[in-house]
Amino acid sequence: MWLFFVALNAWAADIEFGVGEGNAVLVKATGEAVYVPACRGVSWSRFNGETGAYEPTNADGCGPLSSAIRVGSEGLEFKVDVPLPPVPAVGFHVLRPTVVYGLKCMEETPFPLASCERVETVDGPQVLVRGRGTAEVLKPAKTE
Repeated sequence: MWLFFVALNAWAADIEFGVGEGNAVLVKATGEAVYVPACRGVSWSRFNGETGAYEPTNADGCGPLSSAIRVGSEGLEFKVDVPLPPVPAVGFHVLRPTVVYGLKCMEETPFPLASCERVETVDGPQVLVRGRGTAEVLKPAKTE
């Protein structure tokens, strides 16, 4: 069991998370570059206080296939790009980023076609968001 744990840590060491500006997370490659899908390279789960679990957020659909995004040691910042419900009583949402990345992928190729040697998924640290993400605030309807 202990050896299995060490192997999981070694795989997770391909990327590291840092603090981004505002509602964002910084993703850096710790060794050679990694590649993330151009659409949903980082997905966000929201902590639901009622159920005590992280739940997926509703994200906009993806457009046509685009080349995978290369993430090097300098890192890239990924902002919260999903709409969120009204801010709960505690004053913020608790989100967790999940990054899907590939190693040794073909350059300038859409992620599903990039023939990556290995594809991994890693959950990042919690991010506190004090707004509604990209959701538009709905204005009350006029009553006459």
